[in-house]
Amino acid sequence: MQKIGHRGAKAYVAENTIASIEKAIQLGADAVEIDVHVCKTGEIVVIHDSTINRTTTGQGKVKELTLNELRLITTHGYSIPTLEEVLVFCEDKCTIHIELKGKGTAAKVADIVTKYVGQTKWTYETLLVSSFKCSKLDKVKQINPNINRGIIVDKKASKALVQSKEDKCSAIYIAFNKVKPHIVAFANSHNIQVYVWTVNKPKKISKMKALSISGIISDFPDLL
Repeated sequence: MQKIGHRGAKAYVAENTIASIEKAIQLGADAVEIDVHVCKTGEIVVIHDSTINRTTTGQGKVKELTLNELRLITTHGYSIPTLEEVLVFCEDKCTIHIELKGKGTAAKVADIVTKYVGQTKWTYETLLVSSFKCSKLDKVKQINPNINRGIIVDKKASKALVQSKEDKCSAIYIAFNKVKPHIVAFANSHNIQVYVWTVNKPKKISKMKALSISGIISDFPDLL
């Protein structure tokens, strides 16, 4: 079972920063989950929200800011990294689950994953792409069907699981309060990995561990 740090080690260090990812690895995570958007100049940057208002010292929409402008802004003292910077830092250290957030991320992320699998030690097993939107995952599949894709769902997990099977997705990411034994059994019978998010309480973590799932995402990777 993968121990997955949510946005790095979100509970300890500013989310979606290289420092947070490094902390997660130090705390025993063998994988991290990160979020990506496209900035104005076309680079894929690692940030959760469509704006920088909540997590940084700046204001504005990610898509309206250039990479150079984003470089001048800090997240609790840390810079906003690009996806490629994260891949360089994490190579040979952990698996990465990349959640597609903003418009235009699917094609660019698919290209980056393809490039790094072809030119570095990264593999399709250690770089996974996920989204709440099937249309984004379909775009990834069109560009490179070898990329492992996963649907994220916070409700109607059974419906999403059927969709995963039909779309030949390799994984499904389910809110922990929607995980049921029969859903896990169905997924396992169709070789679909089940990841649960975001589990921060020891009792809930123990409950999830009792199921035959592939991984748990937590703000506190040390608790896993």
